Amino acid sequence: MIRKGEYTIYNGEEYRFIESKSKGFIELISNNKKDMNYGFIHYKDNIYTKVISLNEVEKLFLIHSFAKYKGELFGASNGGKGKIILATPHLKLAERYGFKRTDKYLYSKNVNLDEVEIIEERKLFSLD
Repeated sequence: MIRKGEYTIYNGEEYRFIESKSKGFIELISNNKKDMNYGFIHYKDNIYTKVISLNEVEKLFLIHSFAKYKGELFGASNGGKGKIILATPHLKLAERYGFKRTDKYLYSKNVNLDEVEIIEERKLFSLD
């Protein structure tokens, strides 16, 4: 699974989050119903949320994922059912690996998850 976005660690678990409307707070997002046992509330479908103070977490970080495919790094997105969507703006790479043009300056290709190595880049940041 490809992960992108803002994450934090709360009570030893990693959660996605968004800024809360209240200054100094964030809203944790979970897809695990068991988190309702820890004060999360049902938002909709399989989404559960909990508003917490920034003081309750040690750090905030951004995750950006890449896929290593045949020795090259590509942008990556979830493609569903064991597939990953690789993307590049570089024409030469796209031609070399059989990518199709999907936008004016973007080339993409669906590959099986077992054909790539997922690399997560994490960067610390703050909401200040």
